[in-house]
Amino acid sequence: MILGTTKTIDLSTSSFERIVTDGSLYVDKTHIIEHFLRDSSTVHLITRHRRLGKTLNMDTLRCFLTDSADYRHLFKGLYIESSPIWEKANSAPVFYFDFKGLNAQTYKAYIYNTICDYIDMYCENAVLSRNARSYINENKFDEPNGLLYLTESVYKATGKRSYILIDEYDKLLMDSYKSDKYEEIRDFETLFFSAGVKGNHYLQKALITGVMRISKESLFSGLNNIEVFDMFNDELYTNDYGFTEQEVAELCDMAELDAPTRAALKTWYNGIMINGTPIYNTYSTVSFLKRRKFECHWTRSGVMDTIANLLTEERMETITRLLAGEQVEMPVERRISLIGLLKKPQNSDFYSLIVQAGYLAVQKNLEYSETAYMDDFMLLSVPNKELTIAWQQFILKHAFEEPTAVLNIFRNYKNPKKFAEDLEKILDDRMSMYDFDKPRDREKQKILERTYQHFMLILLCAYGDSEKHPISNRESGDGRYDILVERREAYYIFELKSCDKAEQLETAAQKALEQINLKRYGADLDSEKQLIKIGMAFCEKQCRVVCG
Repeated sequence: MILGTTKTIDLSTSSFERIVTDGSLYVDKTHIIEHFLRDSSTVHLITRHRRLGKTLNMDTLRCFLTDSADYRHLFKGLYIESSPIWEKANSAPVFYFDFKGLNAQTYKAYIYNTICDYIDMYCENAVLSRNARSYINENKFDEPNGLLYLTESVYKATGKRSYILIDEYDKLLMDSYKSDKYEEIRDFETLFFSAGVKGNHYLQKALITGVMRISKESLFSGLNNIEVFDMFNDELYTNDYGFTEQEVAELCDMAELDAPTRAALKTWYNGIMINGTPIYNTYSTVSFLKRRKFECHWTRSGVMDTIANLLTEERMETITRLLAGEQVEMPVERRISLIGLLKKPQNSDFYSLIVQAGYLAVQKNLEYSETAYMDDFMLLSVPNKELTIAWQQFILKHAFEEPTAVLNIFRNYKNPKKFAEDLEKILDDRMSMYDFDKPRDREKQKILERTYQHFMLILLCAYGDSEKHPISNRESGDGRYDILVERREAYYIFELKSCDKAEQLETAAQKALEQINLKRYGADLDSEKQLIKIGMAFCEKQCRVVCG
């Protein structure tokens, strides 16, 4: 069921009431209400990356359950209206806490004031317990038992058990993990959750959402009744966040999109995997339907800054392979430690951060997805064009001081001499990102050549204006070329050499160019399209380029 039309899209709100009342586009996600209420677990933790509609789903659930106002008319014609769960509509106290807007200085005041407002709403004429009265009258901002006092007071006033909804529980932790306030915030949240939902007889159910599954710092250690639904293993809420293939097909029909546009939409915004099921990015998809323009909406995420601080040569090489279209098997920790990110995190923590934030997808691979619960090896990929662009922008920002120069690599492709000069100038002052001063025996030299090759792949992947991803180490003619780039105007084959001394650069670059000809690299390519052959030689931070 879809309410509204693709001409009535409101990107500015996550209010279920406003969307339905205004006649805005709404894809029916009310199955989530049934899934939440029918499951026997008291506390659900759902983690999903950004832009998949977590806040809207949370508000939808609030509107359905709350007895503070009657919103049942908003659900007319939606799935939940015909569900047996419908009898629970407008039936109970619901307390919603939005953690995504909190900061380290005022978070306790927000929580305290929200709890006091809810107590005033339900318990205006009720007799409060001594602890609840003390909590309110003495402004106990540091008291972590607020949820317990709230649910207890409301139960005694109304005879009803409460629902607690906490949105983006991890945002404040992610924002503060590098600060001296982190341990205080973590300890407070730990006690707050434990006191509010563990063994709380006045609680009916609780739903907590976030991006990361943070559980190595004992954040949820006190909760023995919590059920976790994350992107690795969630068979209950798989289709409730993001858009499914069927939902997007209906939206495309409604928008009267032609077949090429539908295919492009899938290439741009599909591919994030939830328990092996591909999901479309909600915000990006509706943004396209509203503006009819393909854009990347991921550039404002602060997670990229954290990723930049954790990059090593090996990790940059892996990202380059992923951007070249490969699928790479890497260890991925299903639970993440923010404190561990401040030290020297293992690869499993690094890739867990990227995967849980939504920048990489975990492909369905039974051999890797059903092994032990931690440090699993998983098959990773860049899921779609939107994320490819996000990575390219990241590489340009963090790997190159002057990205505009990088974007002009191919401007003089018709002039081999000028092309070589431009490329050499771009590369000449960017070699300091690696330590190239290594022993020069043959084995080490080969390793060094691969390092230069990865550097070039990073640069070419960042360029992002090719017909296809840059390809490396593929058989062609009588051997394997180092790198192939296909653009509209021509093919470019790169062969790289490493040498011991700067005076050998010219000879080595010529030798690399001769190898392209000798080995007939590119013999299998379209002969009607121009082939530009590029020999490159490196010595520590210096390079030489020749073209033919």
